[in-house]
Amino acid sequence: MRINIQDKLVEKKMNKNQFAKLAQIGYPAACSIYDGKTDRIFFDTLEKVCIALDCTPNDILVFDDPKMQQRMQTYSSENNKSINNNKNDAE
Repeated sequence: MRINIQDKLVEKKMNKNQFAKLAQIGYPAACSIYDGKTDRIFFDTLEKVCIALDCTPNDILVFDDPKMQQRMQTYSSENNKSINNNKNDAE
């Protein structure tokens, strides 16, 4: 498993320095995350990254094992269907 924020930074038109400041993490840590050289991350840092990029962990976590990637995609699809059904029920 690894973290991929490069696409999110491009989408937000943000450079690594801007990301580091917005996420309230050090520039070296931001560079490690950006370069995919992070082998562990604290939950509070992951939360800061997600808040800064306006995303969820599912949006930036990439699984190297194809089976695990498929499971996460299936879970996300089922979860989105459930959320949409709940919204429709509320209306």
